[in-house]
Amino acid sequence: MPIQNKTDSPPRRAEAPKTETTLLKKDKIRLAVIAVILLGAMFAVFPIEDRVKLGLDLKGGVHIVLQAKIDPTDSTGDDSIERLVAVLRNRVDQYGIAEPQIQREGINRVAVDLPGVADPAAALELIGRTAVLQFRQVVQAGPTPPPEVERKNYRSDADFDRARANWDELMKEYEEALVSLDQTVKGDPNLLVGRDEDDGRAYVLGEVYVSGGELADARYTEDEYARPAVAFSFNRTGAEAFEKATANNIGRQIAIVLDGVIISAPVVQTRISAEGRITGNFTYDEAVRLAIMLKAGALPVEVEVVENRAVGPSLGEDSIHSGVRSGIIGGSLVAAFMLIYYGMLGIAADAALATAMLVLMAVVIFLKTTLTLPGIGGIILTIGMAVDGNVLIYERMREEYRSGKTIMAALNSGFRKALVVILDSNVTTLIAAGVLFYFGSGPIRGFAVTLSIGVLSAMFGNIVVTRALLQIMLRFNKNLVL
Repeated sequence: MPIQNKTDSPPRRAEAPKTETTLLKKDKIRLAVIAVILLGAMFAVFPIEDRVKLGLDLKGGVHIVLQAKIDPTDSTGDDSIERLVAVLRNRVDQYGIAEPQIQREGINRVAVDLPGVADPAAALELIGRTAVLQFRQVVQAGPTPPPEVERKNYRSDADFDRARANWDELMKEYEEALVSLDQTVKGDPNLLVGRDEDDGRAYVLGEVYVSGGELADARYTEDEYARPAVAFSFNRTGAEAFEKATANNIGRQIAIVLDGVIISAPVVQTRISAEGRITGNFTYDEAVRLAIMLKAGALPVEVEVVENRAVGPSLGEDSIHSGVRSGIIGGSLVAAFMLIYYGMLGIAADAALATAMLVLMAVVIFLKTTLTLPGIGGIILTIGMAVDGNVLIYERMREEYRSGKTIMAALNSGFRKALVVILDSNVTTLIAAGVLFYFGSGPIRGFAVTLSIGVLSAMFGNIVVTRALLQIMLRFNKNLVL
């Protein structure tokens, strides 16, 4: 009997069933879901101009750090800082600044980022002014400083010198009068000397009739000469106190004092109850800011500015261009690598990558997330992570195919085994992003947000889009090689 020589041979691959060239029902469902998501994402993203909210480092604006003057031993200090943040946020929101970032730093500091603000001085006045409003009794009206003399108003040097000498005498009398007023209020804590911000006239101020804490509303308006002003109204307690004060002071002055400076000291003509108007030499912007500060309330603690930095929009444009260029170059290299290394399979991976990026941008726009430069870094990092899942899937598929399984069986088994690894790695990344978001601030949070959204969109691309495309390709291409 002849003896047969036995030789080692690779595992025999199970005979593949006849390849169908029509889509199964589940394939059609997957494609329909992907199509709906893609259409929704494209509708949200395009046209992309003015849809993405840019952060301070990309759009330009103002970065201000305030330090509260609180006693470290004061047990109410922590609550004061929280109320300070709330008042600042209320002021900024009413001013209409898009996507501000106001957050506490350390024990007694608050950082304020205002994207798109072109006037740092106005922003600093809005958030740094205490805005303590008082309506006070005028006990005594003092002198007004003489107007400054200017050479252009006189024909000769001699006339100017005489006018200058006369002005010096008047200033001396004015300063002596101020000293006298200071002596008048000395020793009486209920009295103080204030000056009118318009003409510099000094007043001895007495009882506080009503304070800003009893204001119910404040808004921009105009006086009878169409000049900017601020209209206000009191709550019930304030209205009763103000009505009583105006009734007792008809024909006399009541001083309107803001942060210790007299805005105006009008003469009361009639009894006033719940509403009134603050007039002065305001510009439109000044009147709007004053109305906002009064309506939002006074700062609960005194603050000082420790950092005031303006970021130019040109720097932001350079950052955007650099980030976009980096993303295009990185994405192109990754897409080229997948095509070269995996051939036809790389097409599915690149399509999944493009889908993940589109979904990521759509979610960023839908959630109105502020995009910062670190946020762009998170998006670029997502490009590498998105194809990383496909690499795991493809390598698992190759292992299953080499073990003797059919190409469709290798596809299903490869996805099933790679899914656990993909979920584990992405969950740990999400945990790290969550820690960054919780403990970080400003741009660090922006990075954490875009990274988290990118991880979820990459998982959608890997698990749903790649599988759907591969199943379609395998059904219509019998000769596809893993």
